[in-house]
Amino acid sequence: MSVIATLGSRIIFRVSDKDALLLQTMTRQVAGRWTTHTTFGTKPKAEFLGPDNQSISISVYLSSTLGVRPRSILEAIADMVENGTAEYFIVGNRPVGANRFKIASASEAWNKIYSRGELAKATVSLTLEEYT
Repeated sequence: MSVIATLGSRIIFRVSDKDALLLQTMTRQVAGRWTTHTTFGTKPKAEFLGPDNQSISISVYLSSTLGVRPRSILEAIADMVENGTAEYFIVGNRPVGANRFKIASASEAWNKIYSRGELAKATVSLTLEEYT
């Protein structure tokens, strides 16, 4: 099994001959906090206040044909959101950022539902925010 990334111990993005939980896209925002002081007769002066919290947006593809249970993954994500769980986000055995991340929001698209309500394919978009 090849582990691509992890979000704590509950969400493991992986590829193996048995299953695949795919991290499709990822964007990361790193910013600083600034303020501007107005001065008379000259240009405003900028002052750096420090780093801002980082944020990450990821899109995850879930498919029963790839050996995962989409509904179970979605329930685990919803549980992490509603309980305020903060975990380290690891990609390629290296942490992204220095701190843990909370799942600020999750948006689900249920793409294929079989008879009796079995979810076969879904896409979930996650917004992670640095937890300090």
